[in-house]
Amino acid sequence: MGARYDELSVAGLTLQGVATGGVKTCLMVPEIRTMFDVAPAVRGQQKYNRILVSHGHHDHLGGLPYLCSQRQMMGQGPPAVHAPVELVEPFRKVIAAWREIEDYEIPVTLHGHAPGDVVDLTPKLQVRCVRSVHRIASLCWIVRRTVDRLKPEYAGLSGPEIGARRQAGEQLTESHTSDVLAVTGDTQIELVDRNPELWSVDVLVHEVTGWDDSRPPESVRRYGHTHVDEVIERAEQFTGRALVLVHRSPRNSRKFAEKVVATRFPASVRDRVHLFG
Repeated sequence: MGARYDELSVAGLTLQGVATGGVKTCLMVPEIRTMFDVAPAVRGQQKYNRILVSHGHHDHLGGLPYLCSQRQMMGQGPPAVHAPVELVEPFRKVIAAWREIEDYEIPVTLHGHAPGDVVDLTPKLQVRCVRSVHRIASLCWIVRRTVDRLKPEYAGLSGPEIGARRQAGEQLTESHTSDVLAVTGDTQIELVDRNPELWSVDVLVHEVTGWDDSRPPESVRRYGHTHVDEVIERAEQFTGRALVLVHRSPRNSRKFAEKVVATRFPASVRDRVHLFG
């Protein structure tokens, strides 16, 4: 039982990695130089210095000791790992055990976060934490980007005119801030019910583990996950540019999930719904 490596370009972002429920989840976004979760042995992981962790289940975090060891061996230094505060001390013990087993230094920089925390990634990029609804402590990560845009009153000016006004000291731009990406991690649908602003994020990466009646919504919910029926019921609330569904159970094929999207999602959002993994 494996995990399918995937790549998807949506709304100016590239999503790369794997996302199979219970097997492997690791999502890399090169435009923001950030990796979400660390499944074992996914190509491309080693170049990421910043990791945002949703929760501590093995299919989402089990690759971190190996990744840190490999980075140390290659002289790359420790990655900065941002995770729910509840798993920081247990994970320090995991790393300490691996150091003893390997007789080798495994450096990692761990930052624990609680819901509501905001992390500055760059001067123009922030990420904030929202409590997701899973079996163990977990976080949804929302990435906010600030860009400078030309003020509307200057929109019709030519390049030379803009340059001349700038030379004269005029302030032609204004800051615009928007939520460009949210990665829910594993969660029940209550995450978006409690945080409806997620429906307006440019790219919402939401887990959908259950896809058919063999495991109905109540069964999927018992394990802290979302069923596609629950997303379909709410899909028309989504006003963003791309709703990306991840973490599909290995019980359901990609082809089956594509058919569900094509036949059961409302027509008003269907073209903005994407599968990953």
